[in-house]
Amino acid sequence: MRALSILLLALASPVAGAQAASDATMPVPSPALVRLATQVLDEHPAVQAAEAGLEASRARGRAAGRPLYNPELELDAERAETDVITLGITQSIDWSGKRDARADRGAFLARSGQAGLAAIRQAIIVELLATLNTFHTSRETVQLANRRVELLEEFYHLARQRFDAGDIAKTDVDLARLALSEARMQSARLASASAAASAGLGALVSGRPAQWPVFPRLPARLEHVDAETLLAAHPRLRQLRAGADAARAAVTLAQRERRADPTVGVRGGKEESSGLIGLTLSVPLFVRNNFRAEVEAAGADALREEQAWRDAYRRALSALEAATARYRLTRAALSDWQRGGQASLRNQVELLKQLWEAGEISTTEYLVQLQQTLDTRTSAVELNGETRSAWVDWLDASGRAEAWLLGGAQ
Repeated sequence: MRALSILLLALASPVAGAQAASDATMPVPSPALVRLATQVLDEHPAVQAAEAGLEASRARGRAAGRPLYNPELELDAERAETDVITLGITQSIDWSGKRDARADRGAFLARSGQAGLAAIRQAIIVELLATLNTFHTSRETVQLANRRVELLEEFYHLARQRFDAGDIAKTDVDLARLALSEARMQSARLASASAAASAGLGALVSGRPAQWPVFPRLPARLEHVDAETLLAAHPRLRQLRAGADAARAAVTLAQRERRADPTVGVRGGKEESSGLIGLTLSVPLFVRNNFRAEVEAAGADALREEQAWRDAYRRALSALEAATARYRLTRAALSDWQRGGQASLRNQVELLKQLWEAGEISTTEYLVQLQQTLDTRTSAVELNGETRSAWVDWLDASGRAEAWLLGGAQ
């Protein structure tokens, strides 16, 4: 019965540093976390490349809105029996509205570039938050692993002393030594994983801060999630939607480019003492090539872009629903754990040691219950990390990562 009560006591222990959320409001990130994210975005090459691409698409958009044709100046001089000199100007006329179609397509491409930049910024923020969560989780598990080694080293030395005094058998000492060896190997594995997580953060951040920022208190629950509104503002979906709009505008442009634009010219001059004036009109004849294939190709491209957007929307909706359900489940489990917190690790370990020294539990029972206690604490740390991971996934699926983290700084 005492062993069972000790195990229940261990299962009720709180997670270090975790706090129960009392409301459903969005968590407020710390200034240190906001500064770190801002630094990463300002320095990241992918963001700078996307910003350059956005400027290029905006410039192309401005260029597409300019007139298609410039006037042409003609000078003709002829020296013969009679000298003839004429000066004229010709101008092609955008009769079918190609300029407007080009401007519309350029505007959609610029909008796609803007959404693409937002999508890249979001992806980098999500990567930063996920890596930061991995680092904190691995660091906490390493701390518990080190504590496990300390406790088992202390127990091993105590077991040797009791063996020398003839209180326990040699098998008990061997069992304590094996448990210590296993704890040291586990500690080494977790330390290696923690070093990898730290290296991952170093790859994202140029200057390592004195202390990595921690996650804020996460909301205890997610209220009604309006998937349609969230996905309408999702940067990746906005990028695909703008690309589909640009492809449809390209169809309109291809259709208008099948229509010939006339060229009007006026010239005046002098022949001997007589004045000359003339008017010319030329219209290209699309006889050998009517550019129908270009319209068909543009239509196929538009259909492809539209279906790509529809497919991405369906996948994004499914991902948002899954992320919402996952966060609600993990957060509820974490809340249940936190509400049952009672005793500290030190009290549990001390109680176990007293029972072992009093002979009420064997060495095997002591080690099993100690492992269960420490494994439970490790599971709690991992659950806390899984909850943070679920929150990051929800931010990614909802497209709210930058709005949540940097909304107050913009």
